[in-house]
Parts: sequence; C-alpha cells; structure tokens
Amino acid sequence: MEEQGYIEIRVTNRDNTLAPKDIDINEIKEIISDVESFLYPERKEKQNRPHISYNLEEGSAKHKFFLPISAVILFNGLTSEIKSRNNLDFLDYKRQSIIDKFQRKAIKYGYSIEFNNSISKESPLIIDYTTNFEMIAPTFYESEFYLYGEIYQEGGKMPNLHISTKKYGNLTIAATKEQIMDGIKKTYKPYGIKVRGKKSFENDKLSDLELVAFIQYKPIFNKSLLEKVIEKASVNLSKITNVDTWIDDLKAEGI
Repeated sequence: MEEQGYIEIRVTNRDNTLAPKDIDINEIKEIISDVESFLYPERKEKQNRPHISYNLEEGSAKHKFFLPISAVILFNGLTSEIKSRNNLDFLDYKRQSIIDKFQRKAIKYGYSIEFNNSISKESPLIIDYTTNFEMIAPTFYESEFYLYGEIYQEGGKMPNLHISTKKYGNLTIAATKEQIMDGIKKTYKPYGIKVRGKKSFENDKLSDLELVAFIQYKPIFNKSLLEKVIEKASVNLSKITNVDTWIDDLKAEGI
C-alpha cells in the first residue's frame, strides 16, 4: 500500500474568529469538489482516483484531506509553482478556475486561504485579498459541431431555427432566409445539422451558433444489420477480461 499523507486548506477570516461550526455544509461540499477537481481534473482521472478521506478541524477552519503521498506531491508541486510564477498561465482551464474561485472568495469575505500539506513545513501558497491570481485561459473554443434532434421552430424576423437535442437540450441556431426556405419545410422533423459556434470549456455548453448545412437522417432500427454487427464484434468482445471496466473507459472517453 502506498504511503499516505494529507493536504490541507486552512481558511482564516480578518478577525480570526472563524471556526468549524461556522462552515455551512454547502461550503464543505464545494471545497471537497474543488480539491478533487484540482487533483484530478479529467473525468477518467476522477473515476480511477485513489481513496480520499476528509476531516474538518479546529485552527480557524482546516479542511483536511488524507490521501496517497503521490497526490500530496502533485498538490505541493502545483501550489508551489503558482506561488513561484505568481500566475496561473501554466495550469489547465479547470485548475485555473478553481484557484480563481478561491481568489474571489478571499476578496469577497476577507479570507486568508493557506494551502498546506504533509511534506512541506511552510505553506506553499497563500491566497488573500492582496494576491491577484486571474484566469488567462480562454473560457471557450470555436469550432464546427454536428447536432441531431427535432427542429420545432424556424423563421422569424431575425432568421433562426430551434432544435431540441438529447445532449445539449434546446438550442437556437442563427440562419439565413435562403437556408430556411431551401427545400421542404423542416419543422417537427428529425434532422442533423452542421453548425459553427463556441463550446464552453467549463460545462460544454454551446453558444453563438450559426447554421452551416442541414443533414437529413432517418433513425430507423435495422435488426438484421445489428445482428450482423454483433456477430462480427463478438470475436473480439470475448477477449475482453473485464467488460465493466472496458465500458467505463469507453464512457469516460465519450465513445
């Protein structure tokens, strides 16, 4: 078993009166989630992360996490590098957003937030109202996307169409009159559409979408084709020793 250690987020207010009894359960839940995401920002990393236990202790309010020493080393390295560089530009978007959240809380509530751990005698990082860690990573990226669903409205003074999708919910897509009027009426019919727009790094939401092209499709169940595919794939499937793990990996990769 790997050697264990701890990391600690110690929160102090201006008059040094903060105690564990003052911490609401929503704040506890949020800080637990933030620490987990800071250590393991990707979905697959979270699924495979080691056991982590938590305790809220006296000394202002100490949020203490007990976990393998390799995670402590990672935490110490990241927080030390933030302090050394005095910026967040080397971090990925998820980690930047978490540090930015701590910074905003420190300013709003007058907190001093110390990032401590079991392998460092001094706090590798302290965030308070005097520090100035700002996110510099883009909050979205621009690309082309394929959407599938039912078009439930089209037209309007400012031409657009509305499509209901399983993955992204209801979306509004800007279009031209020519695009909407071309061909048959598409309302209340299943369609695929190619769009151009922005996708958020934070929550995968789509915005500023513009129609590129329609892709008509017919989601018809073909039993004989499915049986042929299953028969062809069964040879390789039999070689998989742990099917549950294999399926979880596919889900994590978005397949």
